[in-house]
Amino acid sequence: MASGSTEGDAAAAGRDGLHLIYPDPQLAERSTAAGALRRLAHAFVRHRTDPETLAQIAAWADATAQQLEAASPPVTRPEDYFARRYIDPPPPDGAEVMAFSDRAFSGPANPTAMEVDMRCDGDGVRATVTFGAAFESAPGRAHGGSVCAVVDDVLGYLMVCLGIAAYTARLEIDYRGGVPIDEPVVFSGRETRREGRKSHVELTVHAASAAPGAPPLIEATGLFVIVTADRLAAE
Repeated sequence: MASGSTEGDAAAAGRDGLHLIYPDPQLAERSTAAGALRRLAHAFVRHRTDPETLAQIAAWADATAQQLEAASPPVTRPEDYFARRYIDPPPPDGAEVMAFSDRAFSGPANPTAMEVDMRCDGDGVRATVTFGAAFESAPGRAHGGSVCAVVDDVLGYLMVCLGIAAYTARLEIDYRGGVPIDEPVVFSGRETRREGRKSHVELTVHAASAAPGAPPLIEATGLFVIVTADRLAAE
């Protein structure tokens, strides 16, 4: 487990059992604020209003952004992100896992993320994801680009669960069915084989309500290139 107040941060956010790699002392507050902003984004896409209300939203958003920008310098990502894979123990089976609270696509403190529950699952990873209206493309379906982004993110977390540092080298995605919005879907990924520094992976996406044995909505395969502890030490 990462050093710092990780367990306290998770408990304060009502997420007992969370494996949080980088502590966030404001996890609960930032996640609540980001959740409200996500709701606003989905409502803004799905609904229409009068010009006065739109002007109020624009003024509030600009003023709030200016306030945030003036409050602190930009926060940079830790340079030891990959090195920690070989220092910290991997997350336990079944644990909810989170690298940064505001990670792209899956961080609860990121207002542009999806609603995601990411967990280590045996020797794989399992994520339950809900795409809101802001990600809708064809009627009732999530945009394929947003689905692809989550595929990559889930497989990135597979590397975390496996306890290795790796970059995405290749992804191949077969869109076999539309991924619905406003309904939970399940992303399941695992490593199929390893050849030296090459980690071969696969992933499927099913509707959470799908019957056992139902064909997947998405099938993906990929190649991740492992950055070993020795290589990190040499950099």
